[in-house]
Amino acid sequence: MAAVATPAGGFTVVTHTTPQHAQQPTSGIAPTVDHHKFLIGKPMALGTVQIMIGVVVLLFGVVTAFNAQTISIFSGVMFWGAIIYMVAGGLTVGVSKSPNLCLVRASLGMNIFSTIAAGIAIILHSIDFVFIGGIFYYDCRDSQSRALGIAGVMLVLSLLQFSVSICVSAFACKATSCCTDTQQVRYIPSQA
Repeated sequence: MAAVATPAGGFTVVTHTTPQHAQQPTSGIAPTVDHHKFLIGKPMALGTVQIMIGVVVLLFGVVTAFNAQTISIFSGVMFWGAIIYMVAGGLTVGVSKSPNLCLVRASLGMNIFSTIAAGIAIILHSIDFVFIGGIFYYDCRDSQSRALGIAGVMLVLSLLQFSVSICVSAFACKATSCCTDTQQVRYIPSQA
């Protein structure tokens, strides 16, 4: 579909809209995913990193659940966040082994959810980092330094998970963008 308009400025504007999925599947087969765009992002490595972050966060959560009294322990972000990270990483690794549209979309959705969980974890660990040494650990400096160290490590891991989830989501979004139309606008000088 093309539209031509001639404005008074001496230029002819040609707008051409081309749908990227010009042919609909007729046999009931789902459209394929452009897995090369997704595999550029090295999903196997990124998914493995997500799984390892989830395991480390879960282990730190188990260790700190017995002694620490922090907001991140009370909220449970070290447990439900770790599970979300591991599921997102598992889906990402699964997509790298057998890329299909359903798995890429599942990985995209789960990584968006993982990004939100990591953002919440960043906020909670930052609050822990600020409040440790004030209210909870007023009588024991050794526990305070341990809790401060764990809060710092958890903050770094949450930042890493946040960035990895955004990267995987971006590559998955590029691979599944079969429903958008591209629009080209060209300016052609008029011959007056």
